[in-house]
This record gives sequence, structure tokens and C-alpha cells, in this order.
Amino acid sequence: MNRRQFIKIGSVSMAAMLAGRCAQSGNYDIELLTDMPAGHLLLESRQWPVAKILKTNYLIVGGGMAGMSAAVTLKNEDFLLFELSDTPGGTSTGGIYKKSPICHGAHYDLSYPSYYGREALALLESLNIVHYDSFSDSWKFVDKHYLIPKKKESKTLSRDTFRKDVLPDGEEKVRFFELMESYYGRMPMPTRLIAKELRHLNDIPFSGWLYEKLPVSHAFTGGIDYQMKDDYGAGAEAVSALAGIHYYACRPYRREPVELFSPPEGNFYFIKKMLAKLPAERICTAHLVKSVRKNRDGFQVEVMDIRNRELLKVTAKKVIYAGQKYALKYVFPEAYPLFEKNVYAPWAVVNIIIKNSWQGDAFWQNEILSDDAALLGFVDSASQFMPDEALRVFTVYYNFRPEEREMMSQIGDRKAAFSMNAVKQVERYFNKPVRNSIEKIYIKLMGHAMPVPVPGYLFNDANGTPLYPGLAWAGVDNGRLPLLFEAVDSGVMAARSVMDKRKL
Repeated sequence: MNRRQFIKIGSVSMAAMLAGRCAQSGNYDIELLTDMPAGHLLLESRQWPVAKILKTNYLIVGGGMAGMSAAVTLKNEDFLLFELSDTPGGTSTGGIYKKSPICHGAHYDLSYPSYYGREALALLESLNIVHYDSFSDSWKFVDKHYLIPKKKESKTLSRDTFRKDVLPDGEEKVRFFELMESYYGRMPMPTRLIAKELRHLNDIPFSGWLYEKLPVSHAFTGGIDYQMKDDYGAGAEAVSALAGIHYYACRPYRREPVELFSPPEGNFYFIKKMLAKLPAERICTAHLVKSVRKNRDGFQVEVMDIRNRELLKVTAKKVIYAGQKYALKYVFPEAYPLFEKNVYAPWAVVNIIIKNSWQGDAFWQNEILSDDAALLGFVDSASQFMPDEALRVFTVYYNFRPEEREMMSQIGDRKAAFSMNAVKQVERYFNKPVRNSIEKIYIKLMGHAMPVPVPGYLFNDANGTPLYPGLAWAGVDNGRLPLLFEAVDSGVMAARSVMDKRKL
């Protein structure tokens, strides 16, 4: 089969994926990973017994990057963290299949300039993740074997032609990056450090701002849209100019080397480092926080223990809410108006695990520009540092529109059709069959994976006007960009805001 024949079986819409009659090809299992069914337990839990009555000084809702960063900040305090999933991590989860690490979510980060926030840098340094390099005046990663070599970083399939980058080369690209470089050093993380004179860029769309600055072709705009969706969950017309500029200017990408750090388990690497620092008995997975209520002594929190089908009543002096804020309408209704304008992007991640005998050139990020607007390419584990016995894993990413979220609930009944679309995309990229070498497929669904930084979204930190004393908000959906460093900083700052000031 030639490349053009593979092109013809290319991308389809999500509805078409689910409506297809594509049967599973090969003798392999498809496993669905999702927390969506847990919501159906809320009604059932009314009949569950109250098994424990607990007290704690600090209660953390959510075990994603922000919640875990708050827990590390409070590691010497009396705290409890409750996480819905079986494993902490949120959108940075990972797993193991036959000794092979698997990334089910966010999969990389980049070395940090010295002008980034000292609070998050200090936490990452305490975990032995980064160290300061005086020669480059930047913070670099300790585990060098997880760095992706420059020559293996990326390759882009645009329609039926390969090129190096998502943005096409030419004069247009030169002018675009000259414009972006004028903002180098002025776009730190966390975004709360951005100077006030630049914050007006948060109020306008990136596309409109860019069109006023440069003549931009349709093809070039398509590349920008792809990159905006990759980090922010929506295209250039939907995100703010500040978010767009930040993507290209938050590090001196074109002037100095920037390390690309990507372990095979993705950003779950960071979560594992945090878990190693924390008392295991204080991290409660498969626990859904059902309600939070203010009382005279602090907060009364009801928690569902999903494994044991029982309830916990927890009295907490202080609460850090690091869970997704859309759930507040059910969990903490009086707080929901603080976040009700948030727009969330749904994501699906498909891990295709194949036998070692399959051969093909390995690049880390394999971008695919096609008619399928949801498809955002795949990561190839063969470009990463892996154990000798590890299998090869293709991790395919899909970013859907918010209005398609409800349709995601149908994927569980149509796993074969949905996963086969991802298989076809990988086959299309390599121009050779993959399906007969598959051992297993995982499909990870994240209905509210990230907040979209629409105009007006950034800098709306709900901690600026506290709803109650002793309550703090963490997470990138608290007026921040959906990035790892932002999540870490939000957890650290939330914990510091509620800690006994004598201990800071």
C-alpha cells in the first residue's frame, strides 16, 4: 500500500469514529481509563454507611500536580489529600505494562530560565528534579537520560509531505519569530509575575492581535492553531494574545538551548517524585469529595470511599481545593460562581503498545496536520530512554471541542472503532502496517482536561478575594495557563496562604 492510499483512510470526525463499524483487528485487549462513571455513584452513596469520622488541620481536594505540590509544601503538617482516581496525577497520570512505563496524559516539560518563580523552582529542586546551572543561568534537569536529543525532537506530516516543523519555513516564519523574540524575558512563569503593562494582551484574541502585526497566510495560521490546541486546548481565535505570545516567548527558544525533558511515563515522573516525599497514609486515592461546607470550626467535608463503598466525615480547619472547578456546582455550590465562566477542553489519549519486533524510524513528537482537527499527533517511546525489555508505545493525543464532551461517554461502548482510528493515523504516518504487532491499547478519557485561556481568563485568581478564611484555591483552572510549572506554583502558593505564618 503506498502513501497516498494511506492518506485516503485518514482522519474522521469524532462522530464518525464512534459510528464506524470497524472491528478490532488482532488479538489484543483495549482498556478504557476514565473517572466519568464515578459521578453516577453520588446517588448510590446516600445509602452508604458512615465508616469513619476524621479530623485534620489541612484537607486537600484533588491529587493532580497542584494538589500534590500543596501536599509536598505541607509534608510536615497534619494533612489529608483525597483523589478520585486510583492513582494521583490528574492529567499527568501514567502506568506500567509488562515493565514498560506508559504515559496517559501530559508528557514533557522544558528547562526553566532563572527569571521563573522561585517558589516552584525551590520545590522542584527539593525533589531533586532540577538544579541551577550558573553557566547558562537556567534551571536544568538532573536526570539527563530523559532529555530528548535535538535531532530526534520532532517531525511533521502535513497532508502527504514531511517537514521538520509544524510552522512552515519561509519569510513568514522569520517575521513571526522576530515578533515573538521581542517578548523574550517578559513572559515568565507563573503568569502572576507578568508585568501589568503587558496584561492588556489578556483581553484580546491571539489571532486578531497577530493579524494586526503581520500578514499571515492560511497555511501558517493552521500551524499556529495546531500548536495552540496542543498546549491550550483551542485555536488562535479562542485563546488570548497573552497566552499565544507566552507559548512562543516564555523561554529563549531561538537564542539559547532549551532542554526537552520527557520520561516515558511523562509528567507522572514529577508525581512519583512527590509521592516519595509524602506519608503514604495521607494520600487517599479512589476517594471522591462529595461536599464541602463551612462550619464554626472550619469545614465539614463528606468523602466517598469508592473501593469500600462507605462514607467519611472529615472536619478540617483549612481546605485547599485543587480539584477541577466545574465540580463545585455539586461539591461546594456557593463557590461555583467564582469559576463558572471557565471553558474546559476535553482530551483523549490512546496508548498503542506494540511488539519489539516492529521497526520504524523514531522521532519523539510526531505531528500530523490533517482534516481531523482533533488529532494532535503522537509520541514515540522509541525516542525516549526506556528499560531494555520495554515495548514500543505510540501515545496518540486528541483534543475535542467542549460541545463534544458528552459524546465521549459513548467511547466505552465503541472502543474498537475509536482506537482503530488512532492505529490508522500511526500507519498513515509510517506508511506501513502496525495493527498486527499490537499487544494492548489503553484509552484515557479526560472530559475536563484543561481550562482554555480565553480572553479575560488569566489573572482571575480567586485567592485574591477569599470566600472564607482558611480556604485556598489551587490548580491551573484558577486563572492560570494549563502548564506544569503553573500547576506546581499554584499548589505551593495555596498551601503557603493557609499555613500558620509562624512556620513560613
